[in-house]
Amino acid sequence: MNSYYHSYTKKYLKRRNEAIALIITPIAEFSLLIIWAVMFNLKRANRLDFILPYALAVGGSVLAGMLLCWLCCAVCDRYVRVSRKYTYFEITQKAAVFSKYKGSYRLFGKKTTLRMICVIPFKTYEKAFLDEKKKHLILTGEIRIYEGESNSLSYHINDGFPTFDKWWYNEAETSYKTADMIRLPMDFEHPGKIAADLDRAKTEFKAIPPKKEYVFKESAIVRKRKELKKMAESRRYMRYW
Repeated sequence: MNSYYHSYTKKYLKRRNEAIALIITPIAEFSLLIIWAVMFNLKRANRLDFILPYALAVGGSVLAGMLLCWLCCAVCDRYVRVSRKYTYFEITQKAAVFSKYKGSYRLFGKKTTLRMICVIPFKTYEKAFLDEKKKHLILTGEIRIYEGESNSLSYHINDGFPTFDKWWYNEAETSYKTADMIRLPMDFEHPGKIAADLDRAKTEFKAIPPKKEYVFKESAIVRKRKELKKMAESRRYMRYW
């Protein structure tokens, strides 16, 4: 069973639209009040000292609103990009993987992205359930938690289990922390569906037959060759006194 759940990014788009509406509404009302003030004083509208302050006020408010809207769009779009790329939940044949964006920094002009990856092997996975508010998903079992640079935590699926490209993440026990429980943040739209798919994947994992250990057995030809070689060596070193 392979399932991939993207981060729920519609909430950022909704917040962006709400922020734009909150910015534009008071600016539009302020601009209308100034226009009405000018209309009620049409006799003085041809004077520069009267019209200039009103024009500057309208222009300044519109410019400030444009800058604020651009800032809101830039911040929300950035969260959408990083969430779609680094925050996801994946269910493979033998484990589940949860990835979370943890921030970024620049050093000597080079941008570095940080990420947290939780690996939940089905061999030690116990159960998944929603909290009392039915918004957060709680997973229990032996969970491995890796933290570091995103490029270093790249992995591929090998025989149904995530295998990191950096060998020390797979072998060194000091490269990860263990936890008995993790609480997934509100980054997914339907956490209940994830819990159901996890239970189904656990059932399918238990149904996988165990691998048969390969036992090497010599064929008759190989045994015969060894016997002939042994006999030849015995004749060669046999002495008759």
